Amino acid sequence: MSQWASLQETIDRTAGTAQTKPKTPDEIWADRSQSNTFHAPADPFTGLRVFVTGDLGEAFRRLQTRLRRNRVPQEVSRQKRHEKKGVKRRRLSSERWRRVFANEVRKKVQLVSTIRRRGAY
Repeated sequence: MSQWASLQETIDRTAGTAQTKPKTPDEIWADRSQSNTFHAPADPFTGLRVFVTGDLGEAFRRLQTRLRRNRVPQEVSRQKRHEKKGVKRRRLSSERWRRVFANEVRKKVQLVSTIRRRGAY
């Protein structure tokens, strides 16, 4: 009897939902726009600046870190000369393989450390 009661309860809860008119994309957009407040960027360079708050060396290190994380130096060195289509394809394939291999090694190391924590070795 409890199965039927829970089924009836579910039917009662969802009874009115099927009869509502679906919202148009414009209405959905308007609802989402009201709930979120997005601020336009101040200028095209927003997010690309590193503010100097005292130590110039520290600001330079932060800039270098940000550039390295975004792979800007590698991109600059690659764009110094033209790269043939086949060479580019091989380089991208190699980079993809290195990423996959590093990820698999990382997963194996985590597995080994988990097993060791359990006291197997």
